[in-house]
Amino acid sequence: MEQTKTLLAVLCACLVTQTLLPVYSFSAEQTALKTDEQCALQPSTTCQIETQTDENIEDALDETVEVSTPTPAVPVYSAEIQKSVKQAEAFYRKAVIFYEQGDKKKADELFRESMKALAAAQLDGYAFYNSKDGLDSMFNNFTALFSLSESTGPAENKYTIPMDKDNEQVKKYLSLYSRGDCGERIKRALERSGRYRAMIEKILKEYGLPRELVYLPVVESLYNVNDRSRCGALGLWQFMPSRARDFKIHINYWIDERMDPEKSTRAAAQYLRDLYYMFDNWHLALAAYDRGEFGLARDLKFSKATNIEQMKERRAVPKETELYVPQFIACTIIGDNPKQYGLDLKYDEPIKYDEVSLDKIVDLEVAAKCAGTNVATIKELNPALKAWCTPHGYEGFILKIPSGTKDAFITNLAQTKELNPSRGFIKYRVVKGDFLGRIAKKFSTSVSELKADNKIKNDKSLRIGQVLVIRPGRKYKGS
Repeated sequence: MEQTKTLLAVLCACLVTQTLLPVYSFSAEQTALKTDEQCALQPSTTCQIETQTDENIEDALDETVEVSTPTPAVPVYSAEIQKSVKQAEAFYRKAVIFYEQGDKKKADELFRESMKALAAAQLDGYAFYNSKDGLDSMFNNFTALFSLSESTGPAENKYTIPMDKDNEQVKKYLSLYSRGDCGERIKRALERSGRYRAMIEKILKEYGLPRELVYLPVVESLYNVNDRSRCGALGLWQFMPSRARDFKIHINYWIDERMDPEKSTRAAAQYLRDLYYMFDNWHLALAAYDRGEFGLARDLKFSKATNIEQMKERRAVPKETELYVPQFIACTIIGDNPKQYGLDLKYDEPIKYDEVSLDKIVDLEVAAKCAGTNVATIKELNPALKAWCTPHGYEGFILKIPSGTKDAFITNLAQTKELNPSRGFIKYRVVKGDFLGRIAKKFSTSVSELKADNKIKNDKSLRIGQVLVIRPGRKYKGS
């Protein structure tokens, strides 16, 4: 669009702001023709040219020939034509303003209106010929722009990971993921990816990984940071606890960083890179991401297969893993070509935030107040937080707060006397005869707070010996 804006500027400048004057330039052949015509009137000159050697012909052609040619009259352009051209210029200048203000949709409309108005003027060849320098520049730039688009676009032959569209399983999922309820889920997942896409692509590039891996969370979690599988995998990249801890992901009562989009993405990038180094094949690396590297290695050794297709033919791999790569390929192709598959995507806006490093425990209510927001927003920006405060034993914890609030947050936090104003927490072991109402009254809190802090869904689910984490109310005087 930047090139288009520049080119339209050149075009409008040529057609509107410049005086349309005739331009004549003679080629060597035209000059020779004029010389012959002149010699026909002057025989001695003709004989002189005919007797010249080849070496002198170019010198003869370069000689200035004075030709008395009447200057053609400049066409008279009607008021209607001039009005159309001025209207085209007006549309163009408005389009530039909207584009620079960030309203590209409105700018696109005005650029198109500018070209329509110019076409309506029905300018003649004289006008266009006298603007040929600007037009040459415009078309040359368009050619360069198209060439750049082809070299950087998501064309099929630009993928690092092989995309086999002719595979029967891939065809099946291309159809399944582009219609019906399943198509709606894929559509929403792709739209939700807008929140994290820029961040993920940046990390993939940092680790030297293929761009198309940005679509792997569609298969794993439908781009839902809170998604938890039946077996306990969690987050965008569906890490199991043991695997996540291998990549220094914190998982405890206070925090579960598998739900932190950036930290889990870095862990996934490291793991995927290790898998590729191990198997030297992206399809096998992806299958290992689903199956586990040691499980896939056993399957390969058992079947003496060297690729996923052979493992499938020899029934050496679980069905879920067998279908994993075709699902990824389908999501990638649809994600790069949504309109081709009938999906009109409206991507979520990228999440914007400021970051502050905390060395002390801060109640989320205090954090929200210092940032001028609410606890719900703080939790949305920090989905890894599980408790009512920032995590214990985590020096330098990075808290995300709404964009543009960092300075105010730091100032307000420095003026806050109690960063964790409640009594902290008490561990209480359930005894015979206890129920939530009695425990809540004992610690001057509420049943709803007890249920929320301990993830209790059923009031009758208490067990003797169960340990509860309780935040006593302000009226609690101690046991």
